[in-house]
Amino acid sequence: MVKKNKKILFLHSSNDLYGSSKVLIKVINLLSERGFEIFLILPYTGPLDNILKNRAIIFHKNLGVLRKKYFNLFGLLNRIKKIFNSVLYINKIIKDHTIDIIYTNTSVIISGGISASLNSKESYFHIHEIPKNQFYLIISRKIIDWTSNKIILVSKSVKNHWNFSKSSKIKLIYNGFSVIDNLDQKKINKKLVFTSIGRLIPYKGHLYLLKIAKELKDLNKQFTIYIIGDTFSGYEKYESFLKKFVVKNDLINNIFFIGFTKDINRYLKKSDFLIHTTIEPDPLPTVIIEAILLNIPIIATNLGGSVEILDYGLGGLLIPENNAKKSVSLILDHLNNKKNILEKKKHARNHLKKFFSESEFNYKILSLFNN
Repeated sequence: MVKKNKKILFLHSSNDLYGSSKVLIKVINLLSERGFEIFLILPYTGPLDNILKNRAIIFHKNLGVLRKKYFNLFGLLNRIKKIFNSVLYINKIIKDHTIDIIYTNTSVIISGGISASLNSKESYFHIHEIPKNQFYLIISRKIIDWTSNKIILVSKSVKNHWNFSKSSKIKLIYNGFSVIDNLDQKKINKKLVFTSIGRLIPYKGHLYLLKIAKELKDLNKQFTIYIIGDTFSGYEKYESFLKKFVVKNDLINNIFFIGFTKDINRYLKKSDFLIHTTIEPDPLPTVIIEAILLNIPIIATNLGGSVEILDYGLGGLLIPENNAKKSVSLILDHLNNKKNILEKKKHARNHLKKFFSESEFNYKILSLFNN
């Protein structure tokens, strides 16, 4: 057994309440309750500060996060400088607080692994991403392979995409949730209500969702779509483009951009379906799990972690990521089979209990620190 006062330094790439941040909260709460001493570096102030201030000693520092917009000459030079400075910053925290383990809760921060290697400390990576850029993938895979002792992957899709060479380091750990039985069955509204939750960034497929909405509108279907989520700095033009598409295609009475909200359940509870239309593989979209927990049926594109959560279509409707007409046809056929919708909802909840349980998640996370 490890000593209860072991010190862990967490590194995280954002300060929000989206998927990977929610997992970070769970891991920190779990380890703090077990007596580990927690330190945390966040890139800026935000909601995680208030949530975790009693669990961790919190620092704020730009650690040179790798994002698509930096993949050019000047961007890479900027990142090299940021990463060098952040390694020095992390080194100081390691020495000042006698840190034992560096836990990097993302693949887009490499400075923690480098600092761990330089100081002969244990290095864990918890990877939630499926990067499309092959240059980034190759470089990051080599660095993480070199600087890690354990690599936690959130889904088989993530594992297959990264294809790390040292399998002994790999730990597949699905995010864990508590599934409550005996929820009330919802009746589908006459005017269909869909909710989409996720950052307004291209790969999340909001434009594709709007194309599906246009097809529904052309068929004179009555529906509402709530789009919940804000965007990253640098993607404001994409958000503006989406809103212009809505106006241009006369969807202003159907599509509502809610922005970020803490009260997601308010919208889910009045929704007939959660619709998740990523056009590239999403590692493990926790919004799908959260909707299943509220007994909301799921429609999702047939990509990435969504497929695993929905057990390859047994727990929800899977649609193509590149054919709006076909997707609408599948959705309308699905709506006409109420029995099938109920069967898929039931299967989805049973699948969560078996593979995404909170107790299993806690056991596997704790086992990393008890070896």
